[in-house]
Amino acid sequence: MRRAVGFGLLASAFAPMVALLALVSYEELGRASWVIVAMCGVAVVLLLLALRSVAGIQARTIDCESVRRADERVLAFTASYVVPLVVAVFGQSDTPTLVATLALVALMATIYVRAGLYHLNPTLAMAGYRLYEVTARNGTVTMVLTRQRHLSQKGQLVCRYVGEDVAIQMGVERGS
Repeated sequence: MRRAVGFGLLASAFAPMVALLALVSYEELGRASWVIVAMCGVAVVLLLLALRSVAGIQARTIDCESVRRADERVLAFTASYVVPLVVAVFGQSDTPTLVATLALVALMATIYVRAGLYHLNPTLAMAGYRLYEVTARNGTVTMVLTRQRHLSQKGQLVCRYVGEDVAIQMGVERGS
């Protein structure tokens, strides 16, 4: 189940950038760019299905010691989109530029997966999810995605882990 959720998060994290690259490279790609944009739309639908499947992952409770907003990390990751887009827009419109751009995207995706950066998902941010760094009473740090605007410093969170240190809050926070 975690792999399916991880794949959905991966595909949707890069969908906006790949769609922009396809539109920017329309002269080079022709009608294939619309196929790529459609596939990016499918990636977003896959994200929605992945979020539904999160309910099938066993819930765990985090006893919070401290909570800190971490949305700037998502913004920093999204800023890395700029490099492939600059190469695509300002590079020559030829096959080597397209290959270099795709190689940059593949490198970013590999780092995203290997480092378990599922929480750095701009598509989730656009869907209203916020990122928090939660330190549990036992010292464990977990990156928590939630739609809540505020998480109490002390209390309990019911989350479903999609990675070793990445969780999605599906339930309502309970006070201590």
